[in-house]
Amino acid sequence: MEQFDLLSLAEIDAQLIEKLATRACQLDGHWQSRTMPQTLQGRRVGMIEELPGWRNPTALSIGVAAMGGTCVPVTAKLEGGETVEDIAGYLDNWFDLMAVRTPRLTALKSFADALEAPAMNLRTNDNHPCEVLGDLAYVMSVRGSWQGLRVAVVGPAGNIASSWFEAAQVLDLDVLQVTPKGFEATEQARGPCEVTDDMRGIEDADLIVTDCWPSDLDAAGVEAFQKCRVNASNLDRCRPDVLFVPCPPVTRGQEVSEDAMRHPACAVPRAKAFLLHAQNAYAEAVIGP
Repeated sequence: MEQFDLLSLAEIDAQLIEKLATRACQLDGHWQSRTMPQTLQGRRVGMIEELPGWRNPTALSIGVAAMGGTCVPVTAKLEGGETVEDIAGYLDNWFDLMAVRTPRLTALKSFADALEAPAMNLRTNDNHPCEVLGDLAYVMSVRGSWQGLRVAVVGPAGNIASSWFEAAQVLDLDVLQVTPKGFEATEQARGPCEVTDDMRGIEDADLIVTDCWPSDLDAAGVEAFQKCRVNASNLDRCRPDVLFVPCPPVTRGQEVSEDAMRHPACAVPRAKAFLLHAQNAYAEAVIGP
C-alpha cells in the first residue's frame, strides 16, 4: 500500500501512472466478468461534492462498493466557513480516503496537506486528473502503450486541457490544443505543448478529445468556435485507427456534430467505462491491502 495524493498527474511519476492504468485495464476485465477483487473490504471512502456532475461520483460509489468498500457522501464544503484544517481533522476520524470535487485546486491542495488520509481529485475548475487517467487507461487497453501518442485537445483552456498538459509533463505524449485564437492556454500552463486554430491539426492525432465551449461567448466567439467543431468530415480525414473520445457532458451542435458522435471513430461510451476503473485502481493502490 502506497500513500500518495492524486491531485495532478504532473505530481505523479510516469511509472506510477502506468501502474495505475495497467491495473485499471485488469479491473476492466474483472468488471465485465463480475469478478471484482475485494481489495477494498472494510475500507471507508468519503466524497465531498461542491461541483455539479454525476459521472465521477457515481463511478466512485459503485466502484468502491464492487470491491468491498463503503463510499459515503459528505456535505462538508472546502469553500465554506470552516477551515480545511478543521474539516480534515474530523474526516480523518472516519475515512481512509477522501475524494473531492471543489472549485479551486489550491483549496484542495490545502485540504490534502492537512489530511492524514490520501486525497483524490474528482474534479476542480483547474484540472481533472481522473478523467484523463481514465482516458489513458482506455488507450492502453487498445494500443498497449502510450509511447509516441499524439493527442489533440479540441477546446478552450480549461480543466480537461490542463490535465492533458500535466500528463504531457511526465509521459511520452505529444499534446496539441486546437482552439480559436484568444482561448488557448498560456505558455506557462501548456509548457512544450503546441496550439493551433486550424482543425487540420487533428488529422495526424491518435486520440482526439474535446471540451465544452465557454458559456459566455459573444456572437464573434460563437462564430470562432464553430470553426473548431469536430464533425464526421474531420474524422474521415484522420488516421484510420484514430480514437475520438469527447469529454462529457457533450453538447451536439457545439464542440461536436451529431454525425461525429455516430462516426466509427467515436469510442466515448466504452472509453468512459475506464473512469471507474482508474479511480478504483488509485483507491486500491493507496488504501488496499
